[in-house]
Amino acid sequence: MRAASILRCMTVSFLLVVLLSSCATYRRVRSDKEKVLLDPAQTEAPEALLLDVRIPVFDPGELPESENAARGISEVIRQAESKYMAIQLKNAMQQSGYWGTVRVIPAESSGDEVLVIGRILESNGEVLKLNIKAFDAKGTQWFDKDFKGAVNEEKYADSSGSQVDVFQNVYYRIANELAKHYKKMTPEQIREVRRIAEMKFAQQLVPNAFEGYLQKNEKKGLYAIDRLPAEDDEMLARVRRIRERDYMLVDTLDAHYENLNHDMKDIYTNWRKSRLMEMNLIRKVDDAKNKKLAAGTLLILAGIALGILASNNEDAGSVTGPVVGAAIGIGAAIILQATQAGEETAINKAALEELGVSFTAEVEPTVLKVEGETIELTGSAEAKYEQWQEVLTKLYRVETEPEITSSEKPGSPDHEAAD
Repeated sequence: MRAASILRCMTVSFLLVVLLSSCATYRRVRSDKEKVLLDPAQTEAPEALLLDVRIPVFDPGELPESENAARGISEVIRQAESKYMAIQLKNAMQQSGYWGTVRVIPAESSGDEVLVIGRILESNGEVLKLNIKAFDAKGTQWFDKDFKGAVNEEKYADSSGSQVDVFQNVYYRIANELAKHYKKMTPEQIREVRRIAEMKFAQQLVPNAFEGYLQKNEKKGLYAIDRLPAEDDEMLARVRRIRERDYMLVDTLDAHYENLNHDMKDIYTNWRKSRLMEMNLIRKVDDAKNKKLAAGTLLILAGIALGILASNNEDAGSVTGPVVGAAIGIGAAIILQATQAGEETAINKAALEELGVSFTAEVEPTVLKVEGETIELTGSAEAKYEQWQEVLTKLYRVETEPEITSSEKPGSPDHEAAD
């Protein structure tokens, strides 16, 4: 009976040690060992065979449900990341040499030759996980994949002073995947995508005038060319002029995101690095706390086991009694130390939140200049872009009317409001 009681105590002790050692606030992550290289274009393709790419600002995704995982991260930080990461992908794609113009835009638009949509699944300074979908103007989905990378403090130290993002592996993997799909396309398929993109833009601009040029397979969601306007068609020429104006605004917005990227790069890198350092410090405290908890629990249970022996042996009681009391006392003292270590963990978590607040305040964008006009960006950039689509329709109407009404003449109140 005594042996069975002791065995039960030791079994419980072992299980508690295993349980406590697994209760880490932040799970450990293995850093990437492999360096991903960008797949560059071997030859320069003619402009007619280059596809333009638009990358809407990434979806910031959901904040982690776990309170620990969400420490120091905020909705505002994710909003800033959604712009920063779209720019990082754009730059990687441009470096590859496979594409025409790659632009970051506030939201999806009509007439994109290639559309790359990103969503942030995880981003905490140590792990970056993105979901990326890519489509061409025809409606063909190239892929829908998750891309993940992990770094450690040494990676931040190695990249100090470098213009290369510490998660460059992730962006290169995405760029290489996009290039792989582009290289499968024949010249005729590329031309078809470009024609469809132009017709989709024209249909959005003036649906009635360009109705019937494209056919859509509703089941598959794919577009095909039914017929095309003549190259010297005057209405097509007007659409192309307006499309050039759209490019000008999109280029201005893209430059704004580049400036934001430049301004926030050092702040953002320092925030990610500091957060990782804090996470690692919390892990060390957790490790120490769990070891002390385990040791204390073993001592308490050992004391209980000795007490069981003493209760079954009157002669042993006089000897084991003080030992039991000492064992339990030492165990309780160690658990008290572990509680104090837990308070240190809470302080480090608060520091993460403070870093998040300071980061948010420093990277918030302010104004955007478009063709000499200053536009406040305190509101939604997506809303501004949506309004621009309405302006494009008005521009087409002005292009097609033989005379501009007085209310639409440059300098008039209505005209200035439209601009």
